Amino acid sequence: MPLANAALPAFALRKHPHLYEINTWAWLEQLSDRLCRRIALTDVPDGEWAAIARLGFDAVWLAEHHFVSYSACPQPLMFAIKAASQTRRVRFGTGVLVLPFYHPLRLAGEIAVADVLTGGRLEIGVGRGAYPYEFARYDLPFDEGRARTQECLEIMLRAWREDDVAHAGRFYQFPAATVLPRPLQRPHPPIWIAALNPESFTYAIGHGHRLLSTVFRDPVDKVAEKVDLYRRTLKDAGKTEADSDLGLLRIAYVAETDAAAREALPHVTKTHRTWHHLHFGSESVRGGVVRSDPVEHEPSHDEAWERLIIGGPERCIRQIQALEAVGVDLLLMNMNFGNMTHPEAMRSLRLFGREVLPAFRR
Repeated sequence: MPLANAALPAFALRKHPHLYEINTWAWLEQLSDRLCRRIALTDVPDGEWAAIARLGFDAVWLAEHHFVSYSACPQPLMFAIKAASQTRRVRFGTGVLVLPFYHPLRLAGEIAVADVLTGGRLEIGVGRGAYPYEFARYDLPFDEGRARTQECLEIMLRAWREDDVAHAGRFYQFPAATVLPRPLQRPHPPIWIAALNPESFTYAIGHGHRLLSTVFRDPVDKVAEKVDLYRRTLKDAGKTEADSDLGLLRIAYVAETDAAAREALPHVTKTHRTWHHLHFGSESVRGGVVRSDPVEHEPSHDEAWERLIIGGPERCIRQIQALEAVGVDLLLMNMNFGNMTHPEAMRSLRLFGREVLPAFRR
């Protein structure tokens, strides 16, 4: 499978390079932080998508978030269709679709259309959602997120395989309906589950899905624990690593020198604070912009420097090798974060493609 970054970049250490969220989330975030009220996706230079392909990345992953400037993209499938029209082989993933916000029949149809329009180049990441702020504005109980997600996904999987699907569940009830068209990839695009805890790992692997998880700021020993959890869960299910992939998300920034790369550390602090406030419900939002007030136990610049993929090309290679040594083989990278400008992120991406990625081509 290809790797990815959704306003982040990613690549597979044992498979293929992926790009996860490289200039989607962060680019949109910058517009919002400047209090822009209009986002013209057509303004993204067409040549940048071709550049991603030339650098050797295989996929772009697109986040979904609502009402805030942090990764502002309320419908990643639309973005994927637009971007796919400018490339031929790059795959596009949703990282992730927040299933409680959708009716499963409608979303199943929209995914099918997007798969057709992208030429069968979709990867579908789904999750329960991470921010109570968003749930409150959709008048949904945050504690129902997991149950709603699992029921929604169950219906979509049936709708892609069966005709005349009827359902009478806890959250959704409807008479027989057939979702048309069908996805180009049969029976459906690959499904990835956002997984942070053992229960989510067990659910995803038990149902034959792949996993997306995050080790944003964790030290390497904590990364190793997540890989061990993945392997133990596979073993308990009677499966092997050939049956399910684990993609791990990490912040990354490449500059010409280590000294120049250190200038990105304040962006790490800013993105951590924004995420923390949204995740734990302590956010203060005005005009869609989340205040990045200090939080307890936030990583210092020195801690971020030691843990993350930040530095000149040689240092970044060593940091990735350390992850590879503890079993990471599908690496998703957030390379546009904090208040970083779009040109800064693109310089980092190009340097990564030219100077770092070749060290991991097998």
